[in-house]
Amino acid sequence: MDKVNGKRMLMLASVASMIDQFNMSNIKILLEMGYEIHVACNFMEGNTSNATRMKRFKLELQKMHVVWHQWDCPRSVYAVGKCLKAFVQLWKLTERYDFVWFHCHSPVGAVLARMVAYKRKIKVIYTAHGFHFYKGASLKNWLLYYPVEKLFSYWTDVLITVNIEDYQFARRHLSAKSIYHIPGIGIDISKFNRYKDAAWITEKRTRKKFCQKFRIPENALVLLSVGELSRRKNHRAVITALSRLQRQDIYYLLCGQGEQEGRLKKQARELGIWQRVRMVGFQADMEDFYHYTDIFVLPSLQEGLSVALMEAMAAGNVCVVSDIRGNRELIDDRGGMKFPLGKPQILEAALERLASDENFRQACGRYNQQKIKAYSQDITVRRMKKIYDKMEENRRKGR
Repeated sequence: MDKVNGKRMLMLASVASMIDQFNMSNIKILLEMGYEIHVACNFMEGNTSNATRMKRFKLELQKMHVVWHQWDCPRSVYAVGKCLKAFVQLWKLTERYDFVWFHCHSPVGAVLARMVAYKRKIKVIYTAHGFHFYKGASLKNWLLYYPVEKLFSYWTDVLITVNIEDYQFARRHLSAKSIYHIPGIGIDISKFNRYKDAAWITEKRTRKKFCQKFRIPENALVLLSVGELSRRKNHRAVITALSRLQRQDIYYLLCGQGEQEGRLKKQARELGIWQRVRMVGFQADMEDFYHYTDIFVLPSLQEGLSVALMEAMAAGNVCVVSDIRGNRELIDDRGGMKFPLGKPQILEAALERLASDENFRQACGRYNQQKIKAYSQDITVRRMKKIYDKMEENRRKGR
């Protein structure tokens, strides 16, 4: 087994895009602390970013002297054969390298990692980016995921939750040695701040190039959704609502990729609104999308604490969101509108109201910019650094 001064850790996720999009600040903290960092995840399948981005991401990790490993961890708990393969891969990795602790970032991966860690006597941090059991979740989710998480919480040294609802539940019902709440991964607020200079008002009125690029009329009102094209993200609800709106100058811009792309295109065609829907795939740079659109829509069935929603708030967007855990923590009546799942007429009414009231949209956008300051990257990095410092202190003391 290869040893390195007791300061080697492994960061794990089911897919590499989870590390790329949500964990680079954590990696930077650990590098500054002198850790040798290894990353294990699936670079080949299931990612929300494209193959070009994955290739570039590997090179970026190498330049940072971060060691990456292809880990064929499935996202589904039902893929038993793949889970077994991933367990064996991780077991062999711990035979080769002496890791002092793991930091896990996905439900299935965290279960496999804690099984290995328990046998190897390796400490574990698990960041739960939204439990699969929550108020409003299906009975199946509660019967499957809660008992598993309850059991494996006994093998968890640090449990980090990203929203208040999960934190309160974990404190009452789970048994990790330490439980923390960190408000998401944090965002670089200045990067998305729409009103950072007075010139923006003029720029907003001249979004011609952006609209031309995506074949959208310059005077159209543009809805934006960002996220994986999956059933969980529920983009079909927005397409249905768009088909029922009276106004024909409302367009829907959808950034993301996933297995539901074909079904969403088919739905838009069948409803006769394909000419007003733009599916533009994965986008690495999102600033212009937030800045040149009018209403951000997040209709998800399940969220932990949406990074895309936080970015939209920082950019000064009014937001229409499903009334679920995480979303309701970020959006109140001064920042936009919420709609209950299964009530499409309320989503339609919200879009109609916001489409017809530019002053209200702008007021909501400015309010969101103030509220999101509590979720800035500066705050989350400081809190994460304290947790890592505590892990390092315990390592030195042999705890």
